[in-house]
Amino acid sequence: MRMASTSGIDQRDDRPQLTATVESVATILTTERPNIPTYQRPYTWAEKNVAQLVDDIRRFQPAGQYRIGTFILNEPNDQHSGRTALRSRADIVDGQQRYLSFALIAHALLSRSDELDSTIITELTAATEGISIPRRRDGRSSQNLRANLSHLRRMVQRWTATDVTHFAEFFLDDCNVVVLRVRDLDAAFQMFDSQNTRGRPLYPTDLLKAHHLREFSRTDPSRDAVLAAVREWERIPPEEINHVIAAVLFPIKLWSVNQPMPRDGFTAHHVDLFKGIREDAHGNGRYRWAHPVLLAKAAVDRFRADNSTLLRHGVAESLEFPFRITEPVIDGEMFFTMVHHYVMEARRAGIAGEPAPPAAEADDRRDPVLADLHEILDAMPAGTGYRYVRELFDCLLMAYLDRFGWHEVDRAALVLARYAYLLRVHLRRVQIGSVDIHARLGHGRIPGADGNPFSDIAHALDPRTVLDRAIPDVDEADIEPLRRLYDVPEGSTRGEEDR
Repeated sequence: MRMASTSGIDQRDDRPQLTATVESVATILTTERPNIPTYQRPYTWAEKNVAQLVDDIRRFQPAGQYRIGTFILNEPNDQHSGRTALRSRADIVDGQQRYLSFALIAHALLSRSDELDSTIITELTAATEGISIPRRRDGRSSQNLRANLSHLRRMVQRWTATDVTHFAEFFLDDCNVVVLRVRDLDAAFQMFDSQNTRGRPLYPTDLLKAHHLREFSRTDPSRDAVLAAVREWERIPPEEINHVIAAVLFPIKLWSVNQPMPRDGFTAHHVDLFKGIREDAHGNGRYRWAHPVLLAKAAVDRFRADNSTLLRHGVAESLEFPFRITEPVIDGEMFFTMVHHYVMEARRAGIAGEPAPPAAEADDRRDPVLADLHEILDAMPAGTGYRYVRELFDCLLMAYLDRFGWHEVDRAALVLARYAYLLRVHLRRVQIGSVDIHARLGHGRIPGADGNPFSDIAHALDPRTVLDRAIPDVDEADIEPLRRLYDVPEGSTRGEEDR
């Protein structure tokens, strides 16, 4: 601490601008008790979110420890009477949703206090005291807090007394968070932006990255392995990762089981589709649905271990994991491998997100076997309707590649493109709803379009199911690229408007 001889007393604080600690949930709730400033958004977590948090905590109980993200706290100096006085409670800049959810879990556990040890009761009671929430006119926070507390109490009531005790002990003492303390508020907000967005909008895929990194660090404690997965992920532009998952894999998952696309597309509410199964769950009967995937992973690992020398010298051909879009994902390392696989497959197939790569770079990535078709599709007008149809074709092509690889892909891609672009032949205005209907049912205004091509591909045993698919005759299309795609004579007119 330095003292400067100026008018009055100027007490300067030499503490570092940033400190980082790892603290238990009990410490956060009973000792830290950060203040929730008025600039914070309302408490928005729903019952699904708190239930998922509890489920995650229970999943990690056998591991003996669980780290639940990062809190960013602001600890500025408050000026008072010419003297610097440190504020007693820090402001929470990031982590409010989890912080309040921790308190709700403690409240819910106290509903079983007659079955808990007095020490745990004391700790839980202290954890629920001293938390104040800014008042808001809309009452949104209060409504969500009440609903979530009721849901958590119902969950806890279903547990045995032993389950409650073990969960409470693990939750309070063995669950922890990384606490970053920043003294300057602007720096705290900059850190929040960097932590969550890196200067760009937060994609739902960023939430998946965080989930699977956490799973990866649990199964593989090697810091180098985790960092290698992060580096591989970050070599790919985040927009490209988001496009492949949100605009290709996600629709295929839904359309293959005849589920409609949500109006808002892929959001944070849908990330659970890409949260899968832990690799050590193969002995659990409740996960029987995932056993084929886990057995495939075990077989690939065994092959690589038994043939490591031959593989290293290029004598044996590597055995790759047989990823399938419609199959469950294995948490952790395999998720990152899966994303890399489909990004590379998308590049090779010419499936590009927004913004698309430069033409020369795109051509270098694409497999020449599809060059003729790409030339036709790339010449299509740039309107929104054409973009929607192109994305439908991209999904159909990826679904085929996922099922049959690159076997006769040039013929299959032409059939699938002709099916997708029927929307542009027959409809004056193509909307997202039109694409969704055509993908799942065949659009009612398109003569002869019937059935779900994604379901057909998912269940096909032979590529001929796609190659021999009947495409309705096209005798009217007044745009040159469409004539080239269907080889239709000139002089025709466009069809009805899709209202």
